Amino acid sequence: MPIMAAIISSYVYETGKYTPLFEYTDVTISSYDTDMDEFDENYISKHNASEFDIKIKNALTRMGGCDYLILGGLTEDQKSYLTFLDKYNIIEIPSIDWIDISLKEIVGKEEYYTCTEADIYDSLFLANKAGKMLKIDNNSEKIDADIYQETGLVIIENISAVSMIIAINYALSINASISVINKPKVRKEEVHDLIEKWKETEEDRYFRDLSAEIYPSIEDIEFTRFEYATFFTSSTPYSLILNNIIPITYINNLYQPDFFIFNNIYFESEEQIYSSIVFSPLEFGKDEETTHVIDKLKENHYYTKELIGEDASSYNISYYVREFPFEILHICSHGGEIDGSEHKEEFIDRDGNTHIVEYDEVFSLILHEGEELQEVLVAHIWRTFDGFIWKSKELYEQNYPHHVFIDMINAIMAKKSKGKAKKNISKSAGIKCAHFNYLGMFNMIAGAHVLPLIFNNTCWSWQYISESFLAAGIRGYVGTIWAVNNEVAKNVAETFYDNLFQTTVLDALQKSLSHTKGQKDENIYMYWGVHFTKLNKGVSIDNTRQTIAGLLMKSYSSWTHNFNKTNNKDIKENIRRIMNFISNLLFKDFRKE
Repeated sequence: MPIMAAIISSYVYETGKYTPLFEYTDVTISSYDTDMDEFDENYISKHNASEFDIKIKNALTRMGGCDYLILGGLTEDQKSYLTFLDKYNIIEIPSIDWIDISLKEIVGKEEYYTCTEADIYDSLFLANKAGKMLKIDNNSEKIDADIYQETGLVIIENISAVSMIIAINYALSINASISVINKPKVRKEEVHDLIEKWKETEEDRYFRDLSAEIYPSIEDIEFTRFEYATFFTSSTPYSLILNNIIPITYINNLYQPDFFIFNNIYFESEEQIYSSIVFSPLEFGKDEETTHVIDKLKENHYYTKELIGEDASSYNISYYVREFPFEILHICSHGGEIDGSEHKEEFIDRDGNTHIVEYDEVFSLILHEGEELQEVLVAHIWRTFDGFIWKSKELYEQNYPHHVFIDMINAIMAKKSKGKAKKNISKSAGIKCAHFNYLGMFNMIAGAHVLPLIFNNTCWSWQYISESFLAAGIRGYVGTIWAVNNEVAKNVAETFYDNLFQTTVLDALQKSLSHTKGQKDENIYMYWGVHFTKLNKGVSIDNTRQTIAGLLMKSYSSWTHNFNKTNNKDIKENIRRIMNFISNLLFKDFRKE
């Protein structure tokens, strides 16, 4: 599929414009042949396909439609979830052989750029620069051309996925050079462990081990030639290894980089709503940035919802982050690993085979005032399956049927064992609230009205918890690679907001990193985002209040429609709680509006 995506992109590319390319997830069953609410082996596939349908519709609406909508290599099952196809001129391309006959006459290009499959990525970049269409010829000579011609650099890990084509299209749209590198072999969990050992023991050998795993992938790149760099990666902290030699951003190549880039480009030119949330249970008393951040936001005419002290509850962070229209969320608290329980369960799958799964369990308690039954969020952190490390190559090679893992979850839910108490569970990624820890488990951000910037100034906030925010849809995310010193965290955050509304997010962060130089926390911050994102100074808090009230009313109406449409009791209960939150918020804070 990367090759098909590359060739199609070369046909439709226009100089100076971004080519919107979206990668569809695999689909295991047609929407016509299943109950969407049934939890079975197809549940994740169905859910992902439905989410994709919504996001594509939103993207098409935001770009004002299109002359042609190209479906490259989609199956009938995939198409069954797309509810908008009758509204567009559809060009279906079932295979690479169909590309030229389907597109050449439409795009009006004449010349071809031939290359081998092995050179497809650099060739796409050069072909688009030359205004030519890609053609595969495995007898072509190997490319020997200088592609480092621009002031910015996009570095792309070679994972043989469509996300690589998305990255190249993005680089072309911002006039950046590209460099395709070998993905470091070190796993995400190993990165985390090496950093943890380095900071706990203060032994530099662990950092050297980490650097030895990462640096060979980038050692041939002359970073000082460029003004900034953006890495397409899922877990590698290149800025740490490079000592932030130039301003560096990251785009997660596993969490929908297609929508992330598209929405960043779109919202950069859209009118902002100038709304923010500041969350702090005041864990550090006077030794934190909270008051300064609030003052700076208000000074720049941002309506600021203050979830401070007792108001920094698990309920408030859960519902405000999901439903309240905001453009900035600042979190100041303890974060990282939280307590829970460890489990070892044996179960028999539907085929009669016995398996053993080892996992940790953590939870958040979401207290709803005046209700007898309370909301509990539970997260399972899988460790091993039949002795194989979770997500390891060895486990993947066992080729278990997907239903085995559905049977595993159903067996665990049926047993509901207490397990053995465990401290500081790795990868649990919690946020300390006024009374409980909160697990970042978001299926929506800011009521889907806007894509916000998140500054999570808690410990260990760059990796696992960031993935929940990225998956739900945001513009940018600033987090820490390890446990940050209070004074450093305070100074960085204050300097960041001092500069935020005069420059880009990246530049504001770069200026604030001066407080880490020469300290144990040097290079601790990472930024998931694009280099050009900028948040402007607001105009009027009164106008913002009107906008927020209108968006909340719109959300309430939408949830009412969804409530009436479904017959599922659990879904109805979840929607009822959301509607209660919105109505209470409107009458409490926006009665006038």
